[in-house]
Amino acid sequence: MINTNSLEIFRSNVYNKYDIGYVSNNAYLSVVATNKCQKNCFYCINSDTDKQSEIPIEKSIKNIRHLVRKYKVKEAIILGGEPTLHSRIGRLIYDLKNNTGLETVRITTNGIKLKNNESLIKEMIMSGIDGINISFHNEEFIKLSELKWIYKTIKKYGNSIKVRINMNIWRGNNDTFKTLLERIKSLSFADEMRISNLIYKDNFSVNTTNNKEKDNLILSDEEYINLFKKLIEHYSKKYTLINNDKTLGFVRYILIPTPTPIIINWNINSDVSKQVCENNNREINTFKCLVNGEVSLSWNTNHVI
Repeated sequence: MINTNSLEIFRSNVYNKYDIGYVSNNAYLSVVATNKCQKNCFYCINSDTDKQSEIPIEKSIKNIRHLVRKYKVKEAIILGGEPTLHSRIGRLIYDLKNNTGLETVRITTNGIKLKNNESLIKEMIMSGIDGINISFHNEEFIKLSELKWIYKTIKKYGNSIKVRINMNIWRGNNDTFKTLLERIKSLSFADEMRISNLIYKDNFSVNTTNNKEKDNLILSDEEYINLFKKLIEHYSKKYTLINNDKTLGFVRYILIPTPTPIIINWNINSDVSKQVCENNNREINTFKCLVNGEVSLSWNTNHVI
């Protein structure tokens, strides 16, 4: 039996009126720790940014503390770039967890710096991290054996830490039912799995320029839908799937309740712009703490609050 309340994207949202619009009681904060990264993935929303910048901890903590008090935000997820490249990532985690009023702090990493790095994993856990999401689309960044070692090491120091594997699909990368199913089976040791389609960067409010050659790797909506439908049909023979067609405002999610829960992030025909449009009737589901320490409604400085 799966308690869907433990899966943040399946919680029911209640919107309360504030000066900036209607804020969800499950609204969460994305914290951009740094724009530094070892890679330059074509789909990354930070791929056109200054790769040297990292968030000033003292300034960001002050602004986040104000956000939490005013809008009752409870959770944060640390992102990048690659957040483990922040020079004081342990301190950032500690301050977010202990000096802001936040109840839960998670991190999303490509896992590269965690390879054979038990001391960093231990530092993150001892600093108070509640969950670790690892982006594992293929074995370009880390090998499957290395991912399993990272998972075991996390559990060694924090058995309650939830480890979620995030996997994106693009042309040539798990884009057939057979290859996708094989990848899912290989990741069944994890606590949770999330499968996502890709959207064009200029649909997400930060990068206005697409690399057309590389963006051709993004499947069409029809191709993604057909692939997801095959996956749903396969698992629905054994499991009762849970559908949430409007959570966090605009994305459809489908939960396949296998022993390792599989979440399909059905991000097709999403309208992110509704969240940042200039009106006080918007439904606000996420906040961003930018790499400069300011809190915003989007990934750029146009909507700093």
